[in-house]
Amino acid sequence: MKRVVSFDIDGVLVNSEDRLRMCIKGDNGVDWDCFLDCDKLPLDKPKPRIIEYLNFIRSRGFAIIIVTGRRESMRDCTIRQLNSFGVYGFEGLFMRPDGNTEPDPIYKSWMIRNLLREFHILVHFDDNPNTVSTLLNTGIDAVVIS
Repeated sequence: MKRVVSFDIDGVLVNSEDRLRMCIKGDNGVDWDCFLDCDKLPLDKPKPRIIEYLNFIRSRGFAIIIVTGRRESMRDCTIRQLNSFGVYGFEGLFMRPDGNTEPDPIYKSWMIRNLLREFHILVHFDDNPNTVSTLLNTGIDAVVIS
């Protein structure tokens, strides 16, 4: 079974704070249709230290997978963005099915548990403490990145 390290995108590999700020609703909630719009990805910036770490891990022989809450309909623009930020050669990009509105901790823990059939996931890096906590509670090592 292939040994892999898993990364989230927004908040981990990509600083998406400007896009998030643009998509805050009046009640401080997030307009997800706004946030998950490919036309707004140019507002994002890479997180160079995390990307450097990802590339170092890959250079040491570990495979990389990406598990994100971005919608499947964003696949092409997401791959273009990741490649432009120096993230390439990943083993898989696992995206939220269009129409899925489950909270990230529920969706990602389900996805990662399913991926354990195919991969030996050593650790998952995520910016959401609730996602990390949920993964840890199911026996999957995870680390919060801020």
